[in-house]
Amino acid sequence: MKNNIVFGVHEDEQKYITKIGSYAVIYDNQRSSIALIKNHKGDHFLPGGGLENDESLEDCVKRECLEEAGLKVSIQKTIGVAKQYFKSPNDYKYYLSEGHFYMCKQLSKQLPLEKDNNLLWVKPSVAIKMLVHDHHKWAISQLLR
Repeated sequence: MKNNIVFGVHEDEQKYITKIGSYAVIYDNQRSSIALIKNHKGDHFLPGGGLENDESLEDCVKRECLEEAGLKVSIQKTIGVAKQYFKSPNDYKYYLSEGHFYMCKQLSKQLPLEKDNNLLWVKPSVAIKMLVHDHHKWAISQLLR
């Protein structure tokens, strides 16, 4: 597994807050589209997010998929780890996002627990162009190789 993939620019004078999270690449049943989350601002992300308390990376991705997309998933394969430096447009703080990426299979669907997000199914080549973070794009590109 590749662990030294880093995107974004580290600005020397800035202090970065490290956030560790898990993210899912979920194919539809025909393996023609993947799940994306569109937030209330219109930005697109892979389903996933930050670890809570003593949660494992695997439990985190399963919880986040249920919360954001209403998808119960099983992990099929580990894609890898990639990092992204960025300044948040929400709180204007600097973050280093350490993303752990998994290919997941949808087991069932329900209403998402979070109401601010919309689930979209998009062709992987189009999804790469829509995503906000480069490390999310990287995860999809790893499966397309």
